[in-house]
Amino acid sequence: MSRKSAAELGLDKAYATEGPEANRELYASWAATYESGFIVDSGYVYHQEVVKVFCDGSSELSGPVLDVGCGTGVIGGELAKLGVSVIDGIDISPEMLAEAAAKNHHGRPVYRQLIEADLTGRTELADNAYVGVVSSGAFTHGILGPETISELLRAARPGARFALGINSAHFEKFGFDQWLEQRRSDGHIAKLEFKLRPIYGDVDEDDPNQWTRIAVFAAA
Repeated sequence: MSRKSAAELGLDKAYATEGPEANRELYASWAATYESGFIVDSGYVYHQEVVKVFCDGSSELSGPVLDVGCGTGVIGGELAKLGVSVIDGIDISPEMLAEAAAKNHHGRPVYRQLIEADLTGRTELADNAYVGVVSSGAFTHGILGPETISELLRAARPGARFALGINSAHFEKFGFDQWLEQRRSDGHIAKLEFKLRPIYGDVDEDDPNQWTRIAVFAAA
C-alpha cells in the first residue's frame, strides 16, 4: 500500500473532524502550511472554480462581498485579481485569519476586515450588508450545514449574488438540496441553479468527494 501524501492525510483528518472546537484545533495546526502544502500538493482549484462562477455575469458588482470560511484568503486573492475591491472574510480560526490578513493585491490588503466567528450560531454580521457571498470548502461534513445559510441571507442585501461550494458527497446526504429548494419555494431565494465543478485539477470522475456543487442564487 502506498503512503498517503500530506494533502490526503490532511483531508482524512478534516473529514473526521466534528464541531467548532475540533475545527479550531485542526485549522490552528494547518494554517501555516495550508497553501504551501495542501493546496499545492493536491492541485486544489476549488477556490478558483467558485470565483469563476461567482463573477460570471457579475461584472457590474458594486459593494462588499463576504468570503465565508475564508481560511488563509485564497478566495479573496482570486476575487481581488478579478476586480472585486471590498471583501470581508469570516472564519472560525484565528490562525487562518492571520494568514488571510497578510494577503495583499497591488500593495493593499485583500480584505477590508476579517471576522472571527462560529457560523453555526448567530454572528455579529450586520443585516443587509453584502451584495455578494462566496464560499469554498466550508459547506461539507463536520463544518457547516445548510441551516447556516439562513445567517448569510440575513447579512445579504436583497438581490445579493451567492456562490456557495458544497461538497458533492454531502450535498444530498446532509440535506442541502432539500433545504435550498424549500427556500426557493418559500421565496427567500431566487434564480437557484447548481454548477458541478472539480475540486482538484487532476480529478477522479467517480469520487464525489473530488467534486463540488456550487449553489448559485440571489437573495430575495
